[in-house]
Amino acid sequence: MTSEEEDQELARVAARAAEIRAGLDARYTAEQLQRPMTTRMVHALIAATTASTAAKLKALAARVEELEAGGVRYAGCYQRALVYRRGSVTTFAGSMWIALDDVPTGVQPGSNTAFWQLAQKGKSPKRVKATEREQ
Repeated sequence: MTSEEEDQELARVAARAAEIRAGLDARYTAEQLQRPMTTRMVHALIAATTASTAAKLKALAARVEELEAGGVRYAGCYQRALVYRRGSVTTFAGSMWIALDDVPTGVQPGSNTAFWQLAQKGKSPKRVKATEREQ
């Protein structure tokens, strides 16, 4: 089945589900509600639920595909002469930063929260006293 045929089938099922929903929203007496459901009604309810779920899954699949298309783009160590695109990941001063928007040249990670978000804080380098180095 092609994508177009699937879309048409989904539209038919969604239309039928809307008809069923309209019928279910009607006011029923207590006696009518106590009657067992027919096989046809059970199938219609399953079709309505399936159509609703399929529409939601299709929308979610499109969102996942869009997110996966972007992916994580590691741009290496920060270089002030580069322009970083939204979503780029770079390291600077031992920490990992993500560009929240397109970053102009010279805007260092951590200097502007509109452009950069800290993703992983690095460890501060251990400072060695001059007397310890001489020994």
